[in-house]
Order: sequence, then C-alpha cells, then structure tokens
Amino acid sequence: MRYLAILLLLPLAACATLSEDQCREGDWYAIGLNDGADGRSPDFIRNHAKACADYGVMPDRSLWEKGRQEGLALYCRPSRAWKEGARGRHLKPVCPPEIVPRLERANWRGLTYHRIGEDINDAERDISQINSELANLPADDPARGSLLSRRAYLRLQIVTLRAQRAHYRY
Repeated sequence: MRYLAILLLLPLAACATLSEDQCREGDWYAIGLNDGADGRSPDFIRNHAKACADYGVMPDRSLWEKGRQEGLALYCRPSRAWKEGARGRHLKPVCPPEIVPRLERANWRGLTYHRIGEDINDAERDISQINSELANLPADDPARGSLLSRRAYLRLQIVTLRAQRAHYRY
C-alpha cells in the first residue's frame, strides 16, 4: 500500500515546490517518502518550507524525515542505482556508507550502459547523414565508395556496441 502512495506522489518529485493544496493538505510523511525515494537530501525540506511559507504553512520536519528515511530504502538499492546511471545520472550521496560501494558499482554499470547507448545513437545519426549524402550523389560519383565503406563500418560498430551494451544491462 505504501508503494502505491509513492506512485501517486511521483508528480511531486518533478518540481522543487509544492502547490497550495499540497501545502495545506500537508501529508508530510508521504511527501518525505516521495522525496526519499527520489534521493533528496535532508535539507530539501527547506524548498518545501519556502514554497509553503506563502500559504502560512510550515512543514512537519519529523514526519517528513521519517517518510524520507523510508523512501531512501527504495532509492538506495542497486536496481535504482543502475536506473539512475542508465538515465545518465550519478547516484546522489544520501545512502548509508556501508552500501555505497555496491551502489556505486551498479550506478557505474548504468552509466556505462547509457554512454554506449549514446555512442549507438551517434553512429545511427552518422549513418542517416551518410544516407542523405548518398541520395544526393550521382550513381557514378567516386565519393560514393568511401561513404559506403564508412556506412558499413558504422553498421558493424553498432552491432559491436549493442553486444557490449547487453553486458551492462541490469
């Protein structure tokens, strides 16, 4: 049931401030749970305090922190560390020190997966560019040979990169 609450509150993580309704409803435990699941630091509550000050509402720090700590249990998992890396993000420094090495390994694998994906995208863009150039060249143009050779090389590179990337999948 708590995980359902997290999913329902995910839109809150997208912005640094809360709406007036969110401030007034003040489910600080749930807001903290969501913030923890997003890897927010303990001082993030200041953003909520600033957003809610206009409405005369102060966050309940103890409830928020209790929720945040529970949410960190979701964030500080190898699968989440990998997902952050796969999105090109480094893990935020909010996890217990004793599990950080394991999380950093998972995050590094995700970052490598992401980087290889970017390399694949670059090669695919280069192939598209080559295809455009080929379409504009006459059939007997001598430049076609080097473009065709380059395109074949890039296609082989993509196959190799995809195989490498599969190794870093979680």
